[in-house]
Amino acid sequence: MKLVMVHGRSQAGKDPAALKKEWLDAFGYGLLRAEKTLPPATVVELPFYGDELERLVQQVNTPLAIDANAKGTDTDVDSNLRGEILEDLAAAIGVTRGDIEREYAGQPLQRGPANWEWVHAILRAVDRVPGVNSSAIDTFTRDVYVYLTFPGVRTRIDGIVAEAIGEGPCVVAAHSLGSVVAYNVLLKRAPAASVPRFITVGCPLGVRAIQKHLDTPLRSPGCVRNWFNAYDNRDVVALIALDARGFNVTPPIENKSDVLNFTDNRHGIAGYLADPIVAAKVAEFL
Repeated sequence: MKLVMVHGRSQAGKDPAALKKEWLDAFGYGLLRAEKTLPPATVVELPFYGDELERLVQQVNTPLAIDANAKGTDTDVDSNLRGEILEDLAAAIGVTRGDIEREYAGQPLQRGPANWEWVHAILRAVDRVPGVNSSAIDTFTRDVYVYLTFPGVRTRIDGIVAEAIGEGPCVVAAHSLGSVVAYNVLLKRAPAASVPRFITVGCPLGVRAIQKHLDTPLRSPGCVRNWFNAYDNRDVVALIALDARGFNVTPPIENKSDVLNFTDNRHGIAGYLADPIVAAKVAEFL
């Protein structure tokens, strides 16, 4: 059986072979903790799109919200989508509208995610939450925005991942933005092209603003037989579970919310694959 591992954003400039080793080392540690082994015939693919995504983001030339000038009250797709994602993530970590209002005090512009001053206020409010890095969240929302709203970017990144997945049976494990990419790719596969398990970790698919840019209705890809989602409940990107409230699909997704991700931002892939239950779920159908 083939195992396809789909990385997330912020991988530009890395050696693809070194990145694959990072994933496999963490996965191997998780398997050791689970007292499992990787079948020797397993073929592992890690399609690398980090450099291409960075090139396309720079080509689009959309700034970080932190660096952008306020754009006034006109509705703007860029600030609106990114502001909506930030609002959803902020609410998930307990930032209230009142918290944002306090940061926004004195601004004459209309309140809401369609203007940069409101977005800046969200980021300032988020920065007051201990252990949360608003700069990392801002970068995440920018890259997700570029992937979701520029068809050429989405087609190019999806194509890289789809080629690695191929048409035969495989297990797919995806992280962060990679889980959005993998989901989109698997939706297009024939139901007969079996994926006995789809594993998502640090996954933002529960964010409502992201869901608005996915194919409707929301559904489990026809080729996926079982979907397992795991997250650390301190991982800001993945706090919205893929359950009936966050991602209501049939069959329902199995969620594991108690991963103790040891990486600095609670979001790193090593902290997920080293979890014995996550590793065992990845290996079960290989």
